[in-house]
Amino acid sequence: MRLVIPLIAGIILSDTIGNTRIKVSLLCALALAAVITTFTTFIFGGRLSRMFGFSLSLSFFIAGMFMYTIFQKRVHVDWPDEARTHAAVLSDYPYERERSYRLELSLFDSVSADIYLYVPKDSAVKALVPGNVILFNGRIESPRSEDGSDFDYARYLYRHGISGTLWVPSDNWRKLDMNVGGFHTRTLVFRRKLLEKYREWGLTGNALAVTAAVSLGSKREIDSGLREVWSTTGASHVLAVSGLHVGIMCAFLYFLLPAALFRRRTMWVRELTVLGIMWAYALLIGLPLSITRSLIMFSMLAFCRVTGRDSQPVNTLSFAALAILTASPESLFDISFQLSFCAVLAIVLFEPGIERLFTPRSAVGRYVWGIIAVSLAAQLGTAPIVMFSFSNFSTYFLLTNIIVIPIMFVVVCLSMVLLMTCWQPAVRGCVVWLLTGLVNLVNGALERIALLPHSSLTVHIDNAWQVWMAYAVIILVSLWLKERRTHRLVQALFCIALSLLASTLQNFAVLT
Repeated sequence: MRLVIPLIAGIILSDTIGNTRIKVSLLCALALAAVITTFTTFIFGGRLSRMFGFSLSLSFFIAGMFMYTIFQKRVHVDWPDEARTHAAVLSDYPYERERSYRLELSLFDSVSADIYLYVPKDSAVKALVPGNVILFNGRIESPRSEDGSDFDYARYLYRHGISGTLWVPSDNWRKLDMNVGGFHTRTLVFRRKLLEKYREWGLTGNALAVTAAVSLGSKREIDSGLREVWSTTGASHVLAVSGLHVGIMCAFLYFLLPAALFRRRTMWVRELTVLGIMWAYALLIGLPLSITRSLIMFSMLAFCRVTGRDSQPVNTLSFAALAILTASPESLFDISFQLSFCAVLAIVLFEPGIERLFTPRSAVGRYVWGIIAVSLAAQLGTAPIVMFSFSNFSTYFLLTNIIVIPIMFVVVCLSMVLLMTCWQPAVRGCVVWLLTGLVNLVNGALERIALLPHSSLTVHIDNAWQVWMAYAVIILVSLWLKERRTHRLVQALFCIALSLLASTLQNFAVLT
């Protein structure tokens, strides 16, 4: 935690000040301070041992700024003013929009950048697959935000590695008779083939969309209506391949490889086998951030089990964040990264306290209360980000999770059984029938919940600093409930008052 916090702070500061001379001067000054502090600590030893922690934190802060600066230099490109001919490789399957297709391309030019190419709808686009080489002529422009819109679309694209956009007519592009395929391309093609197999086996409509999402990490088959229902009821997190799916798959693999088959000295073989299978699965579905976080944490827990070491959930989560941000610092601004880590951190910090508030006597009651405790903790961790990014709050999220999580647990298990028994038509047909029935049951329940009064409230958080204030209030109130010290409550009330005062002044400035 002491390492990942300065790393995140460095990335945020680098994104805030942009590529300016101020950043270069600041980086040089901080690097000089880190070198001096490290050298002084090395010379004087124990007398300045506390300086070592400061030097280490400062080094990670500088590393965060430096890595994100490199990313910004790669993404921000000065495009020529005239139209030119470019060659690029298709990075993903075409994304269908209302009036066009969007192609994500990686250029072959001297500037190696990723762009969005928009083309009219025609049959030639549908035949494209990842790895195809596209030749097009047009003028690439830097991303721009729409006038009058509160959403900074240009900044969103830059943070996701997209350097430019353009639209070309059908006559200005064509597919060349060559392919450039890497590992990522092969995984995309493999997932598409599995998706086609799902259709051949009898999965259609919403059953196909939900099964593909929870087993292959592909959400393109989810239509806007189904997506709206799951979002309104607060169940969208279940569709992401994350810790729930990792837990189910690992439990299944441990069942197939019982501990009785291994000696104590060879237990690492069991752990390594399970880890290898899980990481191979994660690579095949494209390494989404949620499952990457889960697998890094699971790998650390497996290492601790084999070596007989104690594991701390917060440190394990921090190590996962440190590993992801070191490899991809721009992931910090990905909404899935933020929601995944904030939800797990809130569960680790708040779920035990919530669960101790009530102790049901029956096993069913304990199971339901466990779901409620986890849901409340996760909602505390993600609500400010959801309000800031989507401006809504799902009122019946507890009811949704009580219904959806047990059923989706079975759906994930059945999707695994489907892949394992696909060679037997009778068993396969039975599994497809069960999957279709369960998914229809879940969708029907969510549609009814979405129709309840005030199922989704529109709550706006306009600025990022209000998100930080909200988290400060949540942490201070939780500390007050735990410590029963009045000053924690006073600090929380002060944060609320400061936030209200700043909002009032901001609204007054707008009106005047």
